Amino acid sequence: MKRILKIVLAALVAICLIAIAGIYALSEIRLSRTYDVAAADFAVKTTLPPEEAERRARTLMCGGCHHDAGNILLDEPGVGRIVAPNLTRLVPMYNDAELVRLIRHGVKKDGTGAVIMPAGNFANITDDDMAALIAWLRSLKQLPDAVAGGTQWGPLGRVGLALDKIPFEADLVPAALTPAATRPADIGEYAFRTDCSHCHNLDTAKQSEAFFAPALKPLAQSYSAADFKTLLRTGKGVGGRDLGVMTQVSQWDFRYFTDIEIEQIQAYLTRQP
Repeated sequence: MKRILKIVLAALVAICLIAIAGIYALSEIRLSRTYDVAAADFAVKTTLPPEEAERRARTLMCGGCHHDAGNILLDEPGVGRIVAPNLTRLVPMYNDAELVRLIRHGVKKDGTGAVIMPAGNFANITDDDMAALIAWLRSLKQLPDAVAGGTQWGPLGRVGLALDKIPFEADLVPAALTPAATRPADIGEYAFRTDCSHCHNLDTAKQSEAFFAPALKPLAQSYSAADFKTLLRTGKGVGGRDLGVMTQVSQWDFRYFTDIEIEQIQAYLTRQP
């Protein structure tokens, strides 16, 4: 009887080890998947003053995720640790065409996909804003990493990768894009498509594992113009409520919108059918 139990136990251990090895192998295959997206030449150069190029660039949400020199986006036991890298060290490794591909398609220098990179939104960035963004990124002084180590996957994260349940926006963005050349004078819809819609829907709330994002149209309709400006500038809701991710992104990025731009954003959101 003991011999049979030992054989069964050994078989179970062997099956578990094979399963673990299979999950690891499949997750590595998913992480190493490459995308056939060419790094096309990007010849547009910004003619904006450096301070305006920086202001526009900062409204495009880089700081909310990456901070000054890297930031931990997710750190969940069993799932893993996802790090937004230090842009001051990453950007010099890319030429302009590779940077555009990374931003608009979520495809890294080696052709693999970036995790939690809102390329579906950034695909809408106009050429002149992209030029301003690249100029600003290249002006940044190189800083030491604020976070030790990079992205690491735990067993649950590995299972998600093996089952293709971890989102890579490189899967969603068409290989061929024709972005607009210039930033529109009224940025209401443009800001929604490049920024807001990454987290929010217009008419329905969105629940993710990281946060709850309310529907934007009723929210914009319920805020006065002054309170909406406070929301985007500080990330604080009515009564000074801390809004988590929104508070961080507003304080890092959205505070760089001008008064007129914030008015345009609220007007766009409130007039949607």
